[in-house]
Amino acid sequence: MNKSYFYIETAFHHEGDIDYLKKIINAAKELKVDGVKFQVLTRVEDFVSVYHSAFEQLKSYCFSLTQWDEVFKYTLSLGLDIILMPLNVEALKLADKYPVKYIDIHSVSFNDVKLLSAINEYDNDIILAIGGRDKTEIENKIVFFKHKIKVLMVGFQSFPSKLEDVNLGKIEWVKKDFPNFKIGYADHSSFDDEYAVLSNEYARLLGATIFEKHFTLDEGLERVDFNSAIGVKKMQTILDRINFIDKSILIEQENAYVFNEKEVVYRERQLVCVANRDIEENAILKLNDIDFKMITSGTNCINDCTELIGKKTLITVKKDVPFKKSDLI
Repeated sequence: MNKSYFYIETAFHHEGDIDYLKKIINAAKELKVDGVKFQVLTRVEDFVSVYHSAFEQLKSYCFSLTQWDEVFKYTLSLGLDIILMPLNVEALKLADKYPVKYIDIHSVSFNDVKLLSAINEYDNDIILAIGGRDKTEIENKIVFFKHKIKVLMVGFQSFPSKLEDVNLGKIEWVKKDFPNFKIGYADHSSFDDEYAVLSNEYARLLGATIFEKHFTLDEGLERVDFNSAIGVKKMQTILDRINFIDKSILIEQENAYVFNEKEVVYRERQLVCVANRDIEENAILKLNDIDFKMITSGTNCINDCTELIGKKTLITVKKDVPFKKSDLI
C-alpha cells in the first residue's frame, strides 16, 4: 500500500505564543499525523522590509533560536516529524541540531539565491512549492538541488483559495512530467468551504501522496491564517478519507488482479459445467453433453468446458449435476 504522508502547517498562526504552538503540536499527536511544519523566521528584517506595513507585527510573532529549540525538542519528544520552512538563513541552524524530515522552500523564496544556496549546503530532502511556477522554473530548481528535491508541492496561498483557481488537475500532469518525484498538495480553501475536505480527496485520486493543511485550535476564530485553518473534526475527516483511499481505492499494479474475499465469492457465482442429460459411466464427454448453469453452491466445480471434452466419466452423472475432476479420467 502506498501510504500517504500528512503534516500540519502552523505558519504564524501561533502569533508568537509558544504555549499555543505547543497545543497545536499536542493536537497533531492526538490526530496521529506524521509531522508538523514550522515556518521559522528568527530575524524579521532578513525577510521583510522595515518599510512594510506589517513589519512590527510580524516581528512580534518571531521566536528566537532558543525558543525554537524548545519547540523542536517538544515535537520530537511526541514522535512527530519536523518539516522546516526556513524564511531566513539563520533558521537553518536548527537543521544542524535536529533531525529534519524535509526542508520546505516557500514559493516566495523561489529566487532568494542566498537562502537557496544555504539550503543546498544541507543534505536534507526538500519539498519545493511549485504554485505559480512554470515547468522550466521547476526543472531549473531540480538541476540546482540535484537529488535533494523529493516532493513537488501543488497549491498556493490566497487565503482562502477557490478550488477553481488552484488548477488541481495540474497534479496529474506534474506527476507525468516529473515521474521520479512525489507530488504534494497544500490546500488553502476557506475553513467553511466543503472543498477544505473534498479537495484533498480529489488530490489523492489525482496522484498526490504528501499533504499539508493549516490547522487551528478554534476554527473560525480570527487570527493569522485562520481563513484556511481547520479544526480537529475536519482534519480527522480528511485523514480518515485519505486513509480509506490509500487502503481501499488505490492499489498497486501487482495487486490489480488479486481477488479479495468478496470478489472471490462473486466469482464463484459464475456458471459451471453440468450434465445436460443423464450420462452413463465410462462415457467420453463431448461439448453437446455439457450445459452451463448456476448452482446453489459447490466446490471443485468446473467452469471451463475444455477441461471436460475428451475425458471419461468414472460414475454416472445425473442431468444438471456439476462435473467434478474427481469423477473423470
